[in-house]
Amino acid sequence: MNPPRDKKKEIVGVFSRAAATYDRVGPRFFAHFGRRLVERAHIAPEAIVLDVAAGRGAVLFPAAQQVGPRGRVVGIDLSPEMVRETVAEIHDAGPPNAEMLLMDAEELRFPDASFDCVLSGFSLWFLPQPRRALAEFFRVLKPGGRVGITTWAKDCPTHSWTGRAVRQYLPPQRDQEPQPSRFDTPPILETALQQAGFKGVEIVVEDAEFTFANEEEWWSSLWSHGLRRYLEQMAAPVLQEFKADMLQKVQDFKQQDGIHAVRRALIAVGNKP
Repeated sequence: MNPPRDKKKEIVGVFSRAAATYDRVGPRFFAHFGRRLVERAHIAPEAIVLDVAAGRGAVLFPAAQQVGPRGRVVGIDLSPEMVRETVAEIHDAGPPNAEMLLMDAEELRFPDASFDCVLSGFSLWFLPQPRRALAEFFRVLKPGGRVGITTWAKDCPTHSWTGRAVRQYLPPQRDQEPQPSRFDTPPILETALQQAGFKGVEIVVEDAEFTFANEEEWWSSLWSHGLRRYLEQMAAPVLQEFKADMLQKVQDFKQQDGIHAVRRALIAVGNKP
């Protein structure tokens, strides 16, 4: 048994199955916080940037725009389908200064000091060995380089109530499994970055409200990101019961223009001395 390898296989499978619709159903909250991460990182024009666990380009595309035509952004992801979808988008519409590679965040195939900036959006807690990944971020950064990370806050309104509801329907053995650190409070995230060697860590907490057109769009969106891994563990009758329960609960957030969901994120930046 190799738990890290098994976890990677599970996560790759989930995100490969979600790749076609990832951040493409309902409001694009990953894209919103991807832009905010790029803005907070203060990336210089012409910089060379690495986007780890790039997915469908929520960080990659705004970073490519920020560095300009003389800069370059390399996105990596461990899901072949995510890479395939994003490569196709780059080929169809650009930007020409972006590329996408299949690669493991914990084993970056780049020389030391290759990048001016390393970014990663909402991925750290999925990694079996997140501290190893942070050490790799540090290694491939140039001295004076910048790291930027986003995670969901522990008190994120949407995640809090959705998570509680999901746990009630999971098979007992999955609900009782030890949960990895989600790096979801400023002290925990700051400590992890400092232990990796980063200095001058700054973390801001940001809220943003997103509106889904209707209940079915909201439900479909749950299958388009990481929560899918839990939905897939439910037997069909349980899943139907869970859906009915969730569609009832979501009425509390319904307004005239749709379903409103508030997401709270931590945006952390730091420097390599």
